[in-house]
Amino acid sequence: MEYTELSDYDLPAGVVTSWTPRADAGRWQQDPRDLSPGHEAHLRDSEPGSWIGSVLRVPGPYEPEPLRRAVHAWVSRHEVLRTTVTRDAGAGWRRVTAPAEAVAIRDLVVGRLTGDQVTALLPSLLADVSPTAWPHCVLATVVPEPAAGSSGAGGPESATPESFVLAFGADHSVMDAYSQLLWFEEIVSLYDAARRGVPDAELRALEVGSHVDFSADDRKLAMTLAADGEPVHRWLDFLGPDVAFPRYGADITHPAADAAEAARPQASRSEWLATTDQTDDLSARSRARGASAQSGVLALFAHAARRVHGIDRLRFVLPMHTRYAPQHAAAVGWYVGLCPVDLDLDGVDPVLRALDGGRADAGGDARRVVDGTALTAAVERVHAAVAAGKPLVRYSFARVAELGGITDGPHLAVSYVDTRFVPGAERWSTWDARTLRSPAYGTDELYLWFLRTHDGLNVSARHPDTPEAHAAMDTLVEELRACFRAFGTAGLSEAVA
Repeated sequence: MEYTELSDYDLPAGVVTSWTPRADAGRWQQDPRDLSPGHEAHLRDSEPGSWIGSVLRVPGPYEPEPLRRAVHAWVSRHEVLRTTVTRDAGAGWRRVTAPAEAVAIRDLVVGRLTGDQVTALLPSLLADVSPTAWPHCVLATVVPEPAAGSSGAGGPESATPESFVLAFGADHSVMDAYSQLLWFEEIVSLYDAARRGVPDAELRALEVGSHVDFSADDRKLAMTLAADGEPVHRWLDFLGPDVAFPRYGADITHPAADAAEAARPQASRSEWLATTDQTDDLSARSRARGASAQSGVLALFAHAARRVHGIDRLRFVLPMHTRYAPQHAAAVGWYVGLCPVDLDLDGVDPVLRALDGGRADAGGDARRVVDGTALTAAVERVHAAVAAGKPLVRYSFARVAELGGITDGPHLAVSYVDTRFVPGAERWSTWDARTLRSPAYGTDELYLWFLRTHDGLNVSARHPDTPEAHAAMDTLVEELRACFRAFGTAGLSEAVA
C-alpha cells in the first residue's frame, strides 16, 4: 500500500467511463443537522481541484450493470455521500440530504484512450469535485484492451480482461484516509455480490453511523469552547508568540517569495523504509517500553532528523482519528483531529551507535546497532509528547482557531497509520490498491505519511520541488533506512548500555 498522486499509478490503455451520482432537484430535503466547524472552514478555505481518493484493479471481468448497482449501494450505505450544502442568504450554509432511493448512478463512456491519454484525463475526472456542489464523489473505470491476438467478442477467454481499473475522487469534506482504505474491500465485495445477483436491498444493508450525525455532535462540542479555555491556551502555547505553525528547517520549507512560487507544484514521493521483520522488531521493542509502534516510528524519524539536519526539538502536527463511537468505525466521512506534538530529544543519546569502532559492513555503511537505553528514552519522550497533545484531538481545531485568532495552518504534518487490520488489507497487493491525493502547491509545507502494511513500512511525502528540499529528503530517507537495518531478524543484535 502506498499513498501517492494518480500520476504515479500504472494506468492501462482502454475504455474510460465516468460514474457519477445524480439526484433530482425535487428530491433533496432540508436537513436541520448542523455542519461541523471544520466543514465550514473547508467551505471557506478549500482550493479548487483539491481531492483525495483511491484506485485498484478490480478482480474479475467488467460488467457495467453490476458495477452500477455496487456503486449505488455504496452511496446508499453512507449518508455523507448523499448530503450537500446550500447558501442561505444571511444565515450561511445549510445542509440538504437526499434519500437513497432518490439517487441514481449515471455512466458516461468517455472513449477508447491510449495509456498516455488515460494518465492525462483521469486526474481531471476525479478532480471534478467541489465542497459546494454535489456530488462530492465521482468514480471512473478503465477497461483494458483485449489481450493481443484474441478474437474479441465470442472469442477465447483471453478476450476478456481479468481485471479493470476502478478509481474515485472525493472532496475532503466527505472523506478521510481511513475511508479511503475501507473502500477497497467494500466496493470489491459489493461488486462480487451484485454479479451474483444479490438484491439491491441486501446490497445496501450496512448499519453504520452517519458522519452527518457526527458533524452535528462535533459542532455541539466545539461550541462549548471558550477563548480563555484550556484547549485554546494549549494551542496558543504550542504555536508560540508569533502564533505560527513550526516548519522543518529553512532548507526544506519556507514562505513563498511571490505568487509564482506559491503556485509551484510540490514534489511527491513514496519510499519503502523497512521490511515486515524490521517493523515488527521496532514495534515489539516499543511495546516492551510501554509505548506503541507509532512511538517507535516517530522516535526513529526524530533520530534521523537530528542526525542529518541537526534538529533537537521537533514540533509538528499529528493527525489522529476521531472515530470514538463503534458505529463510526466503518463509516465514510472526515473523522480527523489534530494533535500538536512538541518533541525535544535534547540530552537523549542517538538511538543507533557504531559497532566495532564504526567499521563498514558489506554494503559500505558503518555498522550500527540499537542502543537500548537511548531507544527507551526516545520512545518515552515521543509517547509523552503525543499523550500531552492527544486530549486536544477531540476539539475542532477550526473552532480553536476562530477563538484564538489563529490564521496560520500546519507547515509540518506527520501521520502514522497501521493499515494491517483494515478489512481486505491482505489482498491490497494483489489488487494493486493505492490511496491517492491531489497535487499540492507551494514552498511552505512538508507532509509525511508513515504507513505500516503487510509488506512493511512505507513513507509517502510531499514537499517543495526545490533542489534543497529534494537533497534534504533524500538524506532523511536514507538515514531512516539505515536505522531500520539495525532492526529485524536480518539486523544486528541490540547493544545494551
